[in-house]
Amino acid sequence: MSKTMMQQATCACGFSVTSENEDELVKIIQDHAHSKHDKEMTVADVKAMAKQV
Repeated sequence: MSKTMMQQATCACGFSVTSENEDELVKIIQDHAHSKHDKEMTVADVKAMAKQV
C-alpha cells in the first residue's frame, strides 16, 4: 500500500492549502495571491513554498 503525497503551502497571511494534486495547490495559491494581495506568483514561486506533509 503506497501513501499519497500531500503538499501544503501557507501564505504569510495564514491562508493555507493542502492537496494531493500539485496543479490544484498551485492554482489555489496563485488565485489567493492575486485576489487577496494583488500579487502574481509563478508556478516555481508556489512550488518553492510548498512542503510535503
